[in-house]
Amino acid sequence: MKYNFLPEHLHTTADLVASFLKSDRGIIKFTAETQVDKQLEYRPTLHGFSRDQYIVAVEVQESANSTFLDSVILDCMTHGIPIKLFIAFPTTPTPIPHQQIQRAHDHGLGIIEVQAAGPAVLREALPLSLLGYRLDRRLFPPRYRGVLADAENTFRDGSPVKACSIVYDEIEHLSRATIRKTKKKRMWRKLKPGEKAPKLKIDTGPWESVLETFEKFFDRKHFPSLSANLVHRIAGITAHRNQAGHKPASIKERTKRDREIKTRFESAVDLLHDLIGVASKLK
Repeated sequence: MKYNFLPEHLHTTADLVASFLKSDRGIIKFTAETQVDKQLEYRPTLHGFSRDQYIVAVEVQESANSTFLDSVILDCMTHGIPIKLFIAFPTTPTPIPHQQIQRAHDHGLGIIEVQAAGPAVLREALPLSLLGYRLDRRLFPPRYRGVLADAENTFRDGSPVKACSIVYDEIEHLSRATIRKTKKKRMWRKLKPGEKAPKLKIDTGPWESVLETFEKFFDRKHFPSLSANLVHRIAGITAHRNQAGHKPASIKERTKRDREIKTRFESAVDLLHDLIGVASKLK
């Protein structure tokens, strides 16, 4: 590949990274030092496209220093550009400071070290279109912070759908426990003449059916904090949870999908927070 700006001693490093990403990740249509998006005046050393419609860009340099990319990261976040950006560098006699690698990863960048045996991915890149999500674990009781850390790490490692599922699982578990408690405390209304008692397995029955039955029989005057709005919000995520969805066919579709999944993750976290607050009142 022809490079006009990359120092000559890094050409081999760049070529090795391109070959690695082609064979290991199936990245196609690599070009060198060209603009990645019309909304972004940025020309990385390399960029190509993944099969799932992400731009995959690589900045080849001599270290893991990422400070000069801060404005690029901000622009990608602002415009929702679906790009995975890696920093790649050759192995040096002096180890790269851990702080540099961690800072780059904290800002969503992936890290590739070109070792004697070939390129090695030290950190995966988070799609910058997903960066800037809102989650403050300190707002949650300590018992939930571990699972939220797992969800956040999964999100940052490039699996936002799985991250949402982790939060959904917590919402389901807590909502089932709360519903079970309301039934035990006899907060459900009396049966109407001729009406049959619901045959409901609160712990194992289909979540959507449990919520529907609960809404039908719960007498809200006993515990108004468990509002219809909150229950409807919980019911609303069952559709998202069961959605596999088709693979985006274009960068435009990927941009829209990432915007939706980022919002979905934040909404799930907000819902869990609200549900915890209500459930804690049900002594």
